[in-house]
Amino acid sequence: MANRKLKTVIIDDDAGIVRLVKTILRGAFGNELELYDFIDGHEAQQWIGNNCCDLLISDIEMPEINGQDMLIFAKQRNAWTQVVFLTGQSSWMHVTQAVENGASDFLLKPIQRTELCNIVQQHIERAARWQSALFPKSTASAGA
Repeated sequence: MANRKLKTVIIDDDAGIVRLVKTILRGAFGNELELYDFIDGHEAQQWIGNNCCDLLISDIEMPEINGQDMLIFAKQRNAWTQVVFLTGQSSWMHVTQAVENGASDFLLKPIQRTELCNIVQQHIERAARWQSALFPKSTASAGA
């Protein structure tokens, strides 16, 4: 059974950051990720509410709905959602709160392609391990 593509949501109120992250991920992981991008938190929440989000890549500081709110919302819909924060801020208060709420990783802006790809690759590998554990391949045929 082939691993399914991870549904990955990218959200940042800066359209340039969203385009950059999407371009990097499409180039590096085009066959492994389904990418959905948003600059509006309400639209992102609506999508997450109606779909399975495997990986959420979100800015922390956004108007109206911030990254912490997005994390909590996504985790309430799917506890398995992995969350990576993009931030220009590195305060321990933000880091501590995000980890307590279930964030997996942080990337500081400006985004470094190698760091982003390394973190996403780790999440792809983790998801593949989970899928293998939950849906092991049968070695015996059903009728034999």
